[in-house]
Amino acid sequence: MKRAGTILLIFAAAFSLTLFALNSQSVEFRTLTSQAGIFQKKEEIKTATVLFVGDMMFDRYIRTVLARNGNAHVLGGVGQLLAEADMNVGNLEGPITDNPSQSQGTAVGELTNMRFTFAPSVRKLLLDYGFSMVSIGNNHIQDFGTDGARSTTKYLSGAGIEYVGDPTGDSIEPVIQEVNGIRLAFVSYSDFVGGDSARARQALESDAAQSADAVIVLAHWGSEYETAPPARVRELARAFANAGADLIIGTHSHVVGEVEDIGNTRVYYSLGNFVFDQYWTPSVRCGLAVTATFIKEGDATNTRYAETNVGMRKDGATALGCS
Repeated sequence: MKRAGTILLIFAAAFSLTLFALNSQSVEFRTLTSQAGIFQKKEEIKTATVLFVGDMMFDRYIRTVLARNGNAHVLGGVGQLLAEADMNVGNLEGPITDNPSQSQGTAVGELTNMRFTFAPSVRKLLLDYGFSMVSIGNNHIQDFGTDGARSTTKYLSGAGIEYVGDPTGDSIEPVIQEVNGIRLAFVSYSDFVGGDSARARQALESDAAQSADAVIVLAHWGSEYETAPPARVRELARAFANAGADLIIGTHSHVVGEVEDIGNTRVYYSLGNFVFDQYWTPSVRCGLAVTATFIKEGDATNTRYAETNVGMRKDGATALGCS
């Protein structure tokens, strides 16, 4: 019995040592797994797509088409393109007011042919097609004076649509939009507001812009119907790039302009028309839509660009491809 008890004690001791060894190995394995997890951890990658389009004018013949055929007739042909982006941005080429149209039914050359006002229902059109930001810094926003500009900002704000380019001085830039966790700073520039380049540079150099993941300038500049930007516009683009702009989107010329990279800053000098009743040459009937995909990994943000041609049809619709 004594010998049997000794054997049992030896067996128990051996079993305990085996369990201890296995447990030690198990602990060591878990520790290594945890360390491997630390080494394999990657920064979260965030992406945001923003579609930029050119001049949008909703008066004159386009107003007639909207009243007769509805919003889907005008923008339904590019509806899928607009739906694919997280955010759509365009140049609103005129004020939103309660005033009746003065340009509707006029002929080219008549006094009020170039005086625009858009119906309040344009707010719904913009919202339905994903426009959460517009630029109003252009040569038509004050066609109905300061009251017309303030009416526009009131209607846009009431619809939850952000804007830059307020000529009244009531608004502060940059305007920050967070899209899928990526902070985008928007700054406007207009050839038609005195001293605006200094204000734009100040906004670009602000703490709010410098702390954003990407900085975009929406510029209304240049010469109408010219594809090449004048020297002063190129100089402005360089000044904005040096002040911190990552992307510059131009409008006003009504034709698609040149594209240039200034260091890491992409410049589209003009996107041409997006909704407009200009049809006399292929160049004014053809616009460019730019999809910018912002990709953030850690503290670094890179951008990819894709371009899509759009065309103004003579029935008032905008469609994919140049007509």
